Amino acid sequence: MDLAEVIVVIGGCDRKGLLKLPFTDAYHPESRRWTPLPSFPGYTRSEFAACALRNDIYVSGGHINSRDVWMFSTPWHTWIKVASLLKGRWRHKMAVVQGQLFAVGGFNGLRRLRSVERYDPFSNTWAAAAPLLEAVSSAAVVSCAGRIYVVGGAGQDGLSTNKVQCFDPKEDRWSLRSPAPFSQRCLEAVSLEGTIYVVGGLMSKIFTYDPGTDVWGEAAVLPSPVESCGVTVCDGKVHILGGRDDLGESTNKVFTFDPSNGQVEAQPSLQRCTSSHGCITIIQSLGR
Repeated sequence: MDLAEVIVVIGGCDRKGLLKLPFTDAYHPESRRWTPLPSFPGYTRSEFAACALRNDIYVSGGHINSRDVWMFSTPWHTWIKVASLLKGRWRHKMAVVQGQLFAVGGFNGLRRLRSVERYDPFSNTWAAAAPLLEAVSSAAVVSCAGRIYVVGGAGQDGLSTNKVQCFDPKEDRWSLRSPAPFSQRCLEAVSLEGTIYVVGGLMSKIFTYDPGTDVWGEAAVLPSPVESCGVTVCDGKVHILGGRDDLGESTNKVFTFDPSNGQVEAQPSLQRCTSSHGCITIIQSLGR
């Protein structure tokens, strides 16, 4: 079977941020076409965390104190409920390192969370991992070179932070790295070839972080700033999909950043204005 990378967009909020969207759709960059996937169950949620593990998609939280976790099984083409989080959370993020899924920080309706949970897909169980040094919600969370990096977010005092917290799974320990050149929340991050790219937070630039040298830089200027956007790596490029603009409205704009030439290019629009959505790259057979 022919296999190809596809970008999956899950749920999110409509243009005015009032309605939660039920749609799950796959975008095929080569053909530039969309195909619908089974809708996310109980879609009346937003600011959930979404992540790919072993080519399946996991979605967790999304309500105040929600512990629900769902997995979209790529082979079975269906959503399956898996073990619940130990602690309900939203405005958190998930990342994969060493074959395990980590749910990091977030908000429980009362306070930002330091807690971190580790999911083992083989036993379908969650267990507590070392907590963050500082509680954050709406931070960027990304794995790179065997570690997890948490960039910015809203701290316990409600103010945005520039701190970068790094988790070493071998030692089950967090440490601080060089602070980001911005203090923002509603951020997203991806890693590509050993470099972390951070966007969102209504910032006009794509920022880079090199974990090896602990140095921050700037990669490109964006045509328009967004926050709570979808960001994923597909076909060697960083894709930025939707998000809220500086007027607080969701957009349908899509851009790609190509690290090989430093160019930002507009792409065909999303099917609808969307923000606070899941955005994941998986491998799919072209027969789907």
